[in-house]
Amino acid sequence: MNDQEQSTNFAEYSYEKAVTKKDKLDRCLYVAGVVIVMILPILIAVFLHVYFIMYIMPLVLIIGVPLAKFFFRYLQNEYRYTVDRSAFKMELIHGKAKPKVLFECDAKDMEAVVPATAENRAKFNERDFDRVGRCWVSESSPDLYLLTYKDGSGKRCLVYFEGCKKALRILNYYNKNVDLSADLRH
Repeated sequence: MNDQEQSTNFAEYSYEKAVTKKDKLDRCLYVAGVVIVMILPILIAVFLHVYFIMYIMPLVLIIGVPLAKFFFRYLQNEYRYTVDRSAFKMELIHGKAKPKVLFECDAKDMEAVVPATAENRAKFNERDFDRVGRCWVSESSPDLYLLTYKDGSGKRCLVYFEGCKKALRILNYYNKNVDLSADLRH
C-alpha cells in the first residue's frame, strides 16, 4: 500500500466539548472543594494549638497541588475519532491523558450515519438503543451526526458525533447507508 492510498483512507478529527453552565458550576465547586480541603488541616492545627503547623502547611501543598492538578483534567473533555479505511473509533481524552476508547465499529456494521436533525432523532429514538454516546461539542452544533450500529455483543448503539467531510466520505465509500450532508463546515 502506498502513502497516497493511506492518506485517502484515513481521517482523524478532534474537538473539545463546549463549556456549559453546568461545567462552569462544576469547575467552581471543584476549586472551592480544593481550597477547603487544603485549608482545613491548617485550620484544625491552628485551633488545636498544634505546634507542628509549620510541618503541616508544606505537606498540604506538596500533596494537595499535584492531586488538584491530576483531578482537574476530568473537567476538560476532548473527543477524537479516527476513520482508518473502514474502521471507526471514538475516543475520550481527559486533559492531556491517554485516550479512552468509547466506541469502535466497522463501517459495514453501521446501520445508519445521518445528520442529527429533529426528524432523524425521532426516527432513531434513544430509548430503542442499549448504549447511547453523546460525543458532541454542543447539542445545537450544525455538524452533528448520529451513528447506529450493533457491537460485538449484539447491543444496539447510538452515537452522536461531530461530522467532518473527509471521514464521512470514507465511511460512505465502505457503507452506502452513510448520508452526506452538503452543509458540513469541516
